[in-house]
Amino acid sequence: MKLIGIALTALISQKTRTFLASLGIMIGIAAVIVMVAIGKGSHQEVMNVISKMGENLLTISAGEMKRRGGKLRLVGNVTTLNLRDVDSISQEVSGLALASPFVIKIMKVKYLQSLTSTNVAGSTPDFLATRNYEIAFGEMYTDQDVKLGARVAVIGKTVVKNIFGEDDPLGKTIRINAIPFKIIGVFENKGLDSDGVDQDDILLIPINTILRRILNQTYISTIYVKADSRKNINSVASQIKIILRDRHKILDDAKDDFTVVSQLDIENLKAETSKMFTRLIVGVAAISLIVGGIGILAVMLISVKERTREIGVRRAVGATKGDIIRQFLIESVIIGLFGGIVGVALGVGITFGVVAWTGKENLLLDLNSIYISTSVCMIIGVIFGLFPAIKASRLDPMVALTIE
Repeated sequence: MKLIGIALTALISQKTRTFLASLGIMIGIAAVIVMVAIGKGSHQEVMNVISKMGENLLTISAGEMKRRGGKLRLVGNVTTLNLRDVDSISQEVSGLALASPFVIKIMKVKYLQSLTSTNVAGSTPDFLATRNYEIAFGEMYTDQDVKLGARVAVIGKTVVKNIFGEDDPLGKTIRINAIPFKIIGVFENKGLDSDGVDQDDILLIPINTILRRILNQTYISTIYVKADSRKNINSVASQIKIILRDRHKILDDAKDDFTVVSQLDIENLKAETSKMFTRLIVGVAAISLIVGGIGILAVMLISVKERTREIGVRRAVGATKGDIIRQFLIESVIIGLFGGIVGVALGVGITFGVVAWTGKENLLLDLNSIYISTSVCMIIGVIFGLFPAIKASRLDPMVALTIE
């Protein structure tokens, strides 16, 4: 306690120097806390977006999916996936709740005299529950509409804005390839998906209608599957691979002509990308901690030089080299701890301030970052204070007493 009192007295007598020495630590700790909060907030936001895309969702794509730029991209054009595959999956896979075919293409849509490009897609009524879409007003087409190839459509809010503006779209007729379609429903806002694609820019029509009347093809590009629980996702994915390989007559040593990507796969991919981003920004922020440590080193070296006579007096009255080392180490640790406490308060304040100002939880405070930051401050104080402390302990008492 006596050494702590001596250290505090010495630091308080040089308030400005003590503050400047701890300034780098303050900035570094605050930056680390804020950056970790940004990383966690971004990660949570991405996870929320993924969950909104569909609960316990699996996506079966025709062809091979490869990871490029942190995203899964479809490679090649494969035409082996069809509606009979959907039926087989629905009937044979255990642990499956729903399966819906899907095909999409950017096409010109005409309304009155205006022509607009939008995503024209086809699916079944199960698409709603599989992909977590909801009807804002109007209604979804029925299974009977799918069988008959009815010319009806349900559209997203982006399509409403681009084609109809402020007009009520219900009951209006649009044309795709000169074929008239009646708007019977509008989806609730869905927002962007995990790859930043606007999920509201969609004009959905019955799957048979788009295949027979619009695209004139028998194959589909995607099958969306919903598992009955999260724990069954991997089991459902394995069963789907076995069924499709059998249906497509793929030999044991041949590659799949399809790709199954589960919600878990997307979450893991995004989590890995988020962690890399967090590590990068924390690493950049941590540089200021090193700068702060160098500041402590410089201040402590100056302090040793200015207090040479004091050190000589203490040694002359019985202080050991260990006492001198502990005294200066305590001073450097206090400087680091002071900077850390202020930095934590600053980082937490900025985090809550941004959340309160934006009204969104785009920053998530991580308590571990606070605990680790506080520990790092003490470690920095020890590391950068050790050399000046040892240097002070090695001063010859007789020589030190002669210095004015």
